[in-house]
Amino acid sequence: MHRELEVTPAIRFITVERFVKGTILVLAGIALIAFSGSNTFQDWVTRAQTELNLNPGQHIWQRLYEQTLVRFGHASAKVRDALGAGAILYGLLELLEGMGLLMRRRWAEYLVLVSTSAFLPVEVDELARHPTPLKAVALLVNIAIMAYLVWRKRLFLERPSTASSASPA
Repeated sequence: MHRELEVTPAIRFITVERFVKGTILVLAGIALIAFSGSNTFQDWVTRAQTELNLNPGQHIWQRLYEQTLVRFGHASAKVRDALGAGAILYGLLELLEGMGLLMRRRWAEYLVLVSTSAFLPVEVDELARHPTPLKAVALLVNIAIMAYLVWRKRLFLERPSTASSASPA
């Protein structure tokens, strides 16, 4: 008693995007939790930073490393555990959305719409405070996904009545 959704190229893109994002988040969360109990993670971050000779204004991948791993590496174990657990939970939500879309379930489209729209204010705030091209692209992709799903579902639009759509006999 379920209705399957039509798989379009946009739905395929959303499915792949959700699987990639979910997998990365779950793996990053596991890594944060695994290394948070000891100084191994902080030592590794410090050693990598020294070996790569990271300075602001260098290559984009080095700046990305600086902004993510170094910040997490110097955070307390409790903060890393909380971030890791949050990343795992959010990653599992993304994977659930991807599985629902892959199995062609209509509820998955609504779950994607709700979960994507829930984080838009955070994304806008983060982009306003610390703008980067990566954050801008992520925000635009999420807005495009939401717009597509709203348009596809004809949410918030007036639906034609069933009486007027039937042809006269």
